[in-house]
Amino acid sequence: MPNKPHKSGVKLFVLCDSHGYSYRFEIFNGAGNNVVVPGAPDLGATANVVVRLSQTIPDFVHHIVYFDNFYTTLPLLVYLRARGIYSLGTVRANRLPNCKLPSDKDPEMTKAARGYSTEYAATAYGIDLSTVLWKDTRCVRLASTYVGITPFSRSTGVPEIAKISRYNRQEKKYVNVDCPQIIREYNAHMGGVDLMDGLMGRYKITLKTRDVMTRIFYHLVDMTITNAYILYKRANFEKQKDPSQPKTEEHLLSLPEFRLDLAAALCAYTKKRPVGRPSTAPEELEQPSVSGQRARSATG
Repeated sequence: MPNKPHKSGVKLFVLCDSHGYSYRFEIFNGAGNNVVVPGAPDLGATANVVVRLSQTIPDFVHHIVYFDNFYTTLPLLVYLRARGIYSLGTVRANRLPNCKLPSDKDPEMTKAARGYSTEYAATAYGIDLSTVLWKDTRCVRLASTYVGITPFSRSTGVPEIAKISRYNRQEKKYVNVDCPQIIREYNAHMGGVDLMDGLMGRYKITLKTRDVMTRIFYHLVDMTITNAYILYKRANFEKQKDPSQPKTEEHLLSLPEFRLDLAAALCAYTKKRPVGRPSTAPEELEQPSVSGQRARSATG
C-alpha cells in the first residue's frame, strides 16, 4: 500500500477491543482479495473485511464496532445493525448517497465557527441511521446507528453538549468548542488498534530480512506477546478489585520486563525430542541448568 509509512511492512486487518487486545486478524494479500462470507451480502472489498472479522462477535448482545472511513459504508452499518451490533465510524462524503450534509466548500461551512455541527437522520431497511458533520480544523463526517449530536439523557436534567479544548492560533490560547456526543464516543473507543500497534512497535523483534513469511511470523509473535501482556494487566486489575483476595502491593511489570521474564521462562524449559519414530507416550519435561539471569542476558 503506497500511502502507508512502512511500505515494506506486513498489512493486517485486526479486530481489537478498546484496550488493544486483538481477537481476530486477517493478512492483507492484495486488492483482489474480496472473500464473501457464506450467507452474508457482498458489501464491497473494504466492508467485507469488517463482515469477516465480525463473525467472532455474537449477535444481539449490544456490542459496538468502531472503524474509520476506509471501511465505513451505509450498507455495512445496516448489515451490522440487523445482527444486533451497533456501529460508528468516520465516513467519506462520496459514500453517502443523496447526502444532505454540506460540503467543505459551502459558504455555510466556510463561515461557520469551529465546533459547528449538523445532523441528518434517516431510515434504511428499518434501521435508524445518523450522519453528522462536525467542523474542527477541517470537516469530519461520521455515521452511526446508536448515537448522534445530542448527549445521552441523564437523570440530572436536560443534557448539554460537552466542550473540548482546542488551540486557537489567532488568539494564541486554548479555547472551548462544542463537541457532539458522537465525536466523544468515537475518540473514547477508536484507539484500540493504535494502542496495540504502539505496544508492539516499542519493543518489537527487529529482524532485517526480505522473506515475507519470516516477517509475518515474528509479527505474530509480537502480537501474541502483546495480547499476553494485556491479559496480565487485566488479571492484575481484577485481582485488586476482588474483595475476597488479600491486598498486596505486587509490582506490576512493565512491557520490557514482561518480555524478559517470558523469554527467560521459554529458555528455562525445553522438551525432550525422542530419537527415531515418534511414540504415543507423553513427552517429559526437563529443566536444564540455565539460570534466569543467563537467559535474560541472552535475550537482551
